[in-house]
Amino acid sequence: MPSMHIEYYSDTLRIDTGMEVIYPQNTTRTPEALRDVIKPPFQVLYLLHGIMRDQSGWIRFTNVEQYVMDMGLVVVMPTTYRGHYINQPHGYQYFDFLTEELPKIVGNMFQVSQKKEDTFIAGLSMGGYGAFKAAIERPDLYGAAASLSGVLDVGTLFDDKTLYSEAEDYMTFDGKDPRGGKDDILTRLKEQVAAGVEIPDLSMYIGLQDFMLKENRHFYDEAKNLVNIKYLEEDGGHTWDFWDRNIKRTLDWLPIKQRIEGYTQSFIV
Repeated sequence: MPSMHIEYYSDTLRIDTGMEVIYPQNTTRTPEALRDVIKPPFQVLYLLHGIMRDQSGWIRFTNVEQYVMDMGLVVVMPTTYRGHYINQPHGYQYFDFLTEELPKIVGNMFQVSQKKEDTFIAGLSMGGYGAFKAAIERPDLYGAAASLSGVLDVGTLFDDKTLYSEAEDYMTFDGKDPRGGKDDILTRLKEQVAAGVEIPDLSMYIGLQDFMLKENRHFYDEAKNLVNIKYLEEDGGHTWDFWDRNIKRTLDWLPIKQRIEGYTQSFIV
């Protein structure tokens, strides 16, 4: 199946930027059981990176390409660098880019469905925050969202100066504690639910040795009576081994239409 790196210009960011894309391909090597299943328009998963990497991390350090080989699913891995997927007060408008411009660009380039029920978003660490923020703020766009070791308490970055410098705090959070404000996703989740907004299904995965365990437990405890949310703890840290296992679980959890349940791809080498 095609795996490609794409450089393109963003009108929202006003810079050149990049994304990795995994795209389904139906060929003579496609097992016969899948030939009538894998066809456009395809569902799409926006898969977000963490703070210390870029969009290439998912390709370099996990088996995500192998995991989607028996699915009619486009996987789009964009970058927002260290921008935390928000509209920065003194930086880039990454949230608008992610939720408004990027789906249009992908829709123009590829045969993907534009329906909410066919569009998913997930991410690790900072990307877990970004995925939940997108789903909570724009529930009209996504059918489901997943967080893997998500930085779900955005104040963690504000407090930990080893992660964000003073300049980055100013660029991203206006130098002010973001807790309780527009970028606090737990606060926004409660506000959206109180307003009668229907939030997409959520799932979250966290390792028992992860430094974000306490924050993830708190988020789940507060959210479990508000939305339909799946929660899993298991041994593991803030590591690619954990994210590789749990992106597979995420894909199994997502309502992917174009796959045969229980089918295992037989590879030809």
